[in-house]
Amino acid sequence: MGTEKQNCWEFMKCGRGPEGKNIAELGICPVAVSPIFDGFNLGKNCGRMCWLVAGTFCSGKVQGTFAEKQISCKSCDFYRQVNAEVGSTNLHTDTLTISVLTHIGRVRKTNEDRYLIWELSDGSVLLVLADGLGGEVAGDYAAEIVRGKLVGVQNISRGNEQQELARLAQDIDITIRNEADRDVDVGGMGSTLVCVLLRGGFAHWVHVGDSRLYFLRDRKLIQITEDQTLARFLVEEGEITPEQVPTHYSRHVMDQCIGCGHCEPESGKMEIRDEDMLVLSTDGLHKKISAETMISILNAEKDPEEKTELLIQAALDSGGKDNITVLLCDILKKP
Repeated sequence: MGTEKQNCWEFMKCGRGPEGKNIAELGICPVAVSPIFDGFNLGKNCGRMCWLVAGTFCSGKVQGTFAEKQISCKSCDFYRQVNAEVGSTNLHTDTLTISVLTHIGRVRKTNEDRYLIWELSDGSVLLVLADGLGGEVAGDYAAEIVRGKLVGVQNISRGNEQQELARLAQDIDITIRNEADRDVDVGGMGSTLVCVLLRGGFAHWVHVGDSRLYFLRDRKLIQITEDQTLARFLVEEGEITPEQVPTHYSRHVMDQCIGCGHCEPESGKMEIRDEDMLVLSTDGLHKKISAETMISILNAEKDPEEKTELLIQAALDSGGKDNITVLLCDILKKP
């Protein structure tokens, strides 16, 4: 899964790519020369992130910013092809069964959540959830950057997993911040991140924000990550109690996000065992349903696909205003 893939100018046959036949008349497309997203989604320059670049020439006219062209780009065959290639909703191997489901929710006009199930060159598996922040256009933009960058990851050094995952988070943080500073339409954008690398019997993880990583062992659900929110700070300072958090306004106030420009990723690793289950969720799930509800569904005698559906439905039944995404990884045999 590691070779460079088809770029937009090759797919569209527009003649505005490198050495294209229409450059003299129309100019070279900014997508073909801008290095901002080089390697993202395994493309050259911005060739597989073209929907985030202003000044493209599609459908016979110059197009503007992401905010202005996002609807038309999302109906483009090339955008759909790229998303189909990186947007796998399941993975079944001899050791793992992975399923992910996302839902726009009952109120939002767009789904700003992104996910990724990605096999590295050595067979390790990368699991990713990102929840875009800053408004529908801005959040969409930020989450696209997170996923696009992580699709470009080919190798992570053995023995340095946590450090490299943290550096990736910080690199994406700077990229998003620079883009927000450059484009007023997406100013203030950001994203959460939960990223897990499954390798050698361990789950190495990094997280920023309030999306979560849990694992289910012996029918007990254990929360691994801690939300980077104002609520956490207030609990640590003794201003509120943990029991007050579920109804306190501060649980919605982010202390850290990818895109703030100075994010402080938290990371760790845990040994995994046969029959463990990893659970990654955006806050549209875990802020709408109780831990007891999650445990009941996760322990049901159903396959992971059915469990993701039941979890999403439970969140919708509880109001479900936000985007909702959940990824389940069933460890059949320790990889």
